[in-house]
Amino acid sequence: MEDSSIGFLKLMKALSLKGENIYYWEFQCNRLTTQVASSDIGTVCVKVGFTRKEDFISELKCLAPGAEFFEDFQPNEALINVIEAYLKGDNPPLNLQWDINATPFRYNVWKSICKIPYGETRTYKDIAFMVGTPKGARAVGQALNKNPLLILIPCHRVVSINSLGGFGAGIDVKRYLLNLEQGESASNQEYSLTF
Repeated sequence: MEDSSIGFLKLMKALSLKGENIYYWEFQCNRLTTQVASSDIGTVCVKVGFTRKEDFISELKCLAPGAEFFEDFQPNEALINVIEAYLKGDNPPLNLQWDINATPFRYNVWKSICKIPYGETRTYKDIAFMVGTPKGARAVGQALNKNPLLILIPCHRVVSINSLGGFGAGIDVKRYLLNLEQGESASNQEYSLTF
């Protein structure tokens, strides 16, 4: 039986980022450099592992070419609190408003990913079935690769049948986040996170 909310999502039009002012901030938490951006409408971008602020700002300018950009903590405070709580091993609600660009298919995939419980994983094939494209595992992977909201859209919880699969921020970050959700503290994770 098809989930009626998923059926509704399939009918949605593409989303487009609407915020005219984008506020960005960079912070460190548990060995991870994290960059966030928000508009007056919602969260625009969350990235983990970028080493250069200039790269992040360039990406933001591609996402919202007509926007004005400001380095500002205050508009990102609620988002930062959620991300910091998550990176400290808590399971905060990840239900902040989004202000993103998305095709209907990507939006459908991303909303489906948000249904994966904390500490659990699903395969790309599982997600393909959830969004009504049983042979679309590769398309699901491509949609996840375009995810602008790491952690809020927990694409790290999607794995391949025989391995962790890919991850835009790198496989070490994916492993780190999955281990964190299994209760392994940041200080106990021995592999190197180099960015």
